[in-house]
Amino acid sequence: MRRTPRRLIGLFIAVAALAWAIPASAQALTLSNLAATPTGTDATQAGGHKDFHIHMDFGAGQVKDLTVGLPPGVIGNPNAAPLCTVDQLNADACPPASRVGSVSANATLTVVVLPVPVTVNGDLYNLTPQPGEPARFGIVLRPVDSLLCPPLPQVLCDALPPVVPNVVLQSGVQLRPDFGLDTVIKDIPNQTSGLPTTINSQDITLFGIAPGTGKAFMRNPTSCPGPHTTNFTAVPYTGTTATGTASFNTTGCENLDFSPAFTAEVGGTGQTTNGVGTTASTAILQDDDEAGLHDAVVTVPPDLNPNATVFFGSHCSQPDFLASACPSNTVVGFATAASPLLAQPLIGNVVLVNSAGAFPNLGLDLQGALHLLLQGETAINPNTVTFHGLPDIPIARFQLTFTNPPALLGTSRDLCVPPSPLFHAAFTGYNGASTSVDASATVDGCGPGGTGNVGSKCKKHKAKKKKHKKRAAESKKKHKKKKSCKKKKRHKKKHRR
Repeated sequence: MRRTPRRLIGLFIAVAALAWAIPASAQALTLSNLAATPTGTDATQAGGHKDFHIHMDFGAGQVKDLTVGLPPGVIGNPNAAPLCTVDQLNADACPPASRVGSVSANATLTVVVLPVPVTVNGDLYNLTPQPGEPARFGIVLRPVDSLLCPPLPQVLCDALPPVVPNVVLQSGVQLRPDFGLDTVIKDIPNQTSGLPTTINSQDITLFGIAPGTGKAFMRNPTSCPGPHTTNFTAVPYTGTTATGTASFNTTGCENLDFSPAFTAEVGGTGQTTNGVGTTASTAILQDDDEAGLHDAVVTVPPDLNPNATVFFGSHCSQPDFLASACPSNTVVGFATAASPLLAQPLIGNVVLVNSAGAFPNLGLDLQGALHLLLQGETAINPNTVTFHGLPDIPIARFQLTFTNPPALLGTSRDLCVPPSPLFHAAFTGYNGASTSVDASATVDGCGPGGTGNVGSKCKKHKAKKKKHKKRAAESKKKHKKKKSCKKKKRHKKKHRR
């Protein structure tokens, strides 16, 4: 029983080797029947954790490199599943819990005497990313055990050595300037055991929930309605590159919570008296399941004024900022951004950057698992910092600190004398909701020896957080104040550990 199938396989391969293969088409590669959309129950819910399905048909060529540009706001959480190493991937030994998707490819082994269609299924794993990458995927495609199985019985197929080995690929993830993510697969093979192979179609499904951990993996954009457009680019072995797009809309933005909290801290030893430079730090905090923060406008209280020598002094050029090459004399502080999507927070300098307006921009050069460049507009009378078009990415804590030196801000009175400086922050979410928060700053450097601090204390809040689709404005304002206090305490507790 074993010898007969092996002889048949040997005969098939011998015939294939004697036949001349159809040469690769010189025509332009085509992309058609493109789809990129969330699936399942309530698939279009903004911010929902839904399976994301991608389909592509290829024609008139053999695809070599493939880039799928996901829409801004379509994101995956690499911390939702354990990582698979490259060695494990190559050995098809990734931990089952690292599986975050599935892959299927239909291909044709184009031999003159016998074109053989083959459908190959496989899995997509959460692979250890390379430096500078937010994430990386590993793909293992497992061809049929032999070109004759089926129709041979499975018991015979299991006894035969594989004629076609596994196809192992890696897909790097890159952040685009529009804050969308590109997944890039390079060097897709065009031969299988020496036989020319053409991929006809490919399906990729990224899971909304990682099956091995039960944690949320993929997330829809938190904006409505769209369109949310995926861009496809397929580079062939020969011929012209093919491109295409596919779009979907989201709904239910009104179902998303949007209630960011805001805290402020100023002063330090010797930095609280009238007319001196001072340290100032603000932070925006959000829960994981909130709508993304699109705009943030922070108004600095009149207790603090810009230092004209610094504010109108040395500025970084736009090209240098984009190249992360700003001179040290343009640095006025640092910023951090912590996200549930990142194992470590992003951190980088805050610099003054040339702008087309009368005042410089604040440039944030955040680096870590990914490189994030943000610019905020400044204004005086009143003193404000405005960030427009922030990325639709969950940010647990976004903190901006002006250091002393160089002391971009100075005091206009004794900060240790009540009341504490009152900051005002106005926020707009990707779901269209807006809210504002007034926060009294904690003042450091007061009391004996300048080691104490003063500031309004949050009242103890024991009530459980309740989310409602519709809430009265007064109730919502009260709830957000309590939530802000709760988040502030939680953050301070975390930093004391």
